[in-house]
Parts: sequence; C-alpha cells; structure tokens
Amino acid sequence: MTLVETLNLISSTMDTLIDFVINDEALSKDFEKYLEINNFNIERQTDLNDCLIGYILDERTQDNIRVLDYFSQKNPGCDNKIIASFKNSFKSVFKINKILKNAYSATCLANEADFELIPLVKMTNLRQVGLYDFIKARMIEFENTFYLLEIFDCFGQFREYNANAETVKCLIKYPESQTMYNDKKLKELQKSTAFFNEKFIQTFDCDEIITSNTLADEFLKDFNNLLENNSTDISKEKYKADIEYKYFELNNNKEEDFIKNAAGGFSASEMPYDTGFFMDETSGLYIIPFLGTFNEIMKSNSLESVENANECIKYIITSDKVSPNLIIKKEKEFKNFIPLINKVFDKDFKEVREIISFFKADWTMHNKFSPAIVLYNSKTFEKLTGMENRSENPYENTGRNELCPCGSGKKYKNCCLK
Repeated sequence: MTLVETLNLISSTMDTLIDFVINDEALSKDFEKYLEINNFNIERQTDLNDCLIGYILDERTQDNIRVLDYFSQKNPGCDNKIIASFKNSFKSVFKINKILKNAYSATCLANEADFELIPLVKMTNLRQVGLYDFIKARMIEFENTFYLLEIFDCFGQFREYNANAETVKCLIKYPESQTMYNDKKLKELQKSTAFFNEKFIQTFDCDEIITSNTLADEFLKDFNNLLENNSTDISKEKYKADIEYKYFELNNNKEEDFIKNAAGGFSASEMPYDTGFFMDETSGLYIIPFLGTFNEIMKSNSLESVENANECIKYIITSDKVSPNLIIKKEKEFKNFIPLINKVFDKDFKEVREIISFFKADWTMHNKFSPAIVLYNSKTFEKLTGMENRSENPYENTGRNELCPCGSGKKYKNCCLK
C-alpha cells in the first residue's frame, strides 16, 4: 500500500467512525452523556470533532464496551487491521529532532524512543512546528510506519517544563505507552516491579495496606526512602488510621489540575477517605482510593452497609488503574464476591475470569504497569519534579525586548505579550 493510500485509509476510516457515532442511536446518546460527564466546552465544530475522536479512540460506553469494539461488532466487515491500529494509538509529547520532507524525526518523551512520524496533513500546514520544539500529539502505527493522527499543541524549545508536565499527564492516561516499541524500557519496568515487590513483601509481610489519604503521602515518602536508601524505619502499624468507610467522587480528574493535585498530595483533598496500597508482583504498586471501603462492603455482604456502595464497587472494578490480579485476590478473599458483582452490574458471571474478560480486556493487549512504576522509571517525571522550585510561568521574568520563551524567534512584545 502506498503512502497516499494509507493516509486516505486512515482518514476515511476515522470519518466513518465519526459518522457511525453520530448516526447510531445508542452511541450518540452515550456520547452526549460523555460530554455531560466531562463538562467539555464546545464552541466550534473543531472542538466537537476533537471530542468525538477522543471518545472513539479512548473511551468505553456506559455498558463498559470499548467504542471501537462496539463499532466492530456492528460492522463485521470493517478493516480489523486499521481498527487494531486505532486501539493501540496513544497521546504523548514528542521532541522534534529533525524536520524531513514529509515527516518529523522525533523522540517520544513517554517511552524515550525515536520515531519518524508522518503527519496526516501537509507539512506546509505545520509551519509553526520548529526544530527542537515539542508537540503534544496522538501517534498511530500501521504496517510498521508511524503517523501523527492529531496534533493538539506545540511548545517552543524553551518551554520544556510545559512539555514535561503534558508528558506526565499522558503517562497517567496511557501508562502502556512507556513500553510500546521499546523492549529495553519493558525490561527496565519488569526489573523495577520485581524490586518493588521484594521490598514491599519483606517489609510488610503482606501485599496490601489500607490507610487514610492523610497518611498516604507519608507512606509513599517512607517507601521511596526504603527503595533508595534501604531504610528500615517503616512498618504497617505506622499507617493505621481511624477511617469512616464511605465512597464519594474525587474531583481530581481534570487534566489542568493535575500538577496542582500532584504537588498537594493525597492530603490535599477537602474530605478524608481511605487509600489502599496494593503490590501486584507482575505490574507494580497500585495506589487505590476507597479500597478499604470496597473491602468493607465485601465483608458485610450488603450494599446497604456503606454509603454509595454500588458506586464504590463500580469504581474499583471498572477502573483502568486496578489490575486483574487484585480482582482475582478479592474473589478468593470474599466468598460473596461474584454474587455482589452480579447484583451491582446486573450480570450473571459464573467465574472470576469472566469478570476479568469483560472489564479488563485491554490488559491482554499491552504490557501494563502501575502508574507508580511508570513514573518511577520516567526521565521526564524526574525532570519535572526536579524543576518544582522553578517558576511555572516562563514569561514571568521576560523583558519586552527579549526573545519570547515560546521559541518563535520573535521579541516578547511582538509575540506572546500581545
């Protein structure tokens, strides 16, 4: 297939997917719900298209079916190869190392690998992207060639802080991107996971600790000290806390609040809640809000025992930040596990593997690791936290006649100051 044919295939398939979402009655209603839940501000047609593409490529329906899988089920004659490529796409930030005739030679900050990326639009339409600039974009691989499906933002070469912050957001959303197309990084994460697991089990003699959000930051600080300095001044008794088990929605999902929330830590929440640390020997350390509340519901064998019990169970089971191994563990730990899951989701699961197959199908597609392991092995995250004392506003001390920090080459007064 020629380059032109491939570009046309990718573009036409995306047009077909967008039309499908708009015209399918069930999916169009689900998309409206998606817009409502995420409170998107739609002012232009391009805003709507961006939301549609994000919904199609990343999201699941209210019935927990990935949108792309729903499309495939309704269109059995579709090109499964291009759909599989869409399913493996991810957002990241790329540093432009060289501008070629029809592509960029760039480094992906998520997995630290180099790629030759072909945009789906003509290079002449991307004149704002310069050498050594950073672009936030969605990458897709098809027949061993890499393409830029979307470009969301461009950061000048002097805005590395912003580029690193955006990269970390993308890593949280797409933790699997750190090991995709980079076997060396995969081995690095596997080694770190084994190291985390050994230290956790040796120290606590268990694979799960429930504490409060107010003590969670202290736990992470102590555990990091254990990893880095082999500290022994740490025990699970230290993190015992009086906790009122109840579930409520945490308001920390907005991307623009990510750095602020990360800096404030878990204790930044206005309301206290329980926080669980689960050590998965295959994918790393998970930090799971309301895991203690979930355990309490299972112990009581009642959906009336805890405030918002149904929502808590849905949160734990459907979260992409909860590994299948935790679900396997809970099924062994609580005899009533499957009946309660069936009651909440109105299903008829007979075995735990059916639950995993339904809710965790993506785990079979990628080498997934916990966000904690991913960030621990991210050079970008290391740089970002190393810059924490720098001003978050690179324009703050820029004079009117100095070069603009955005990297445009213009004076500040003739560029971003306007």
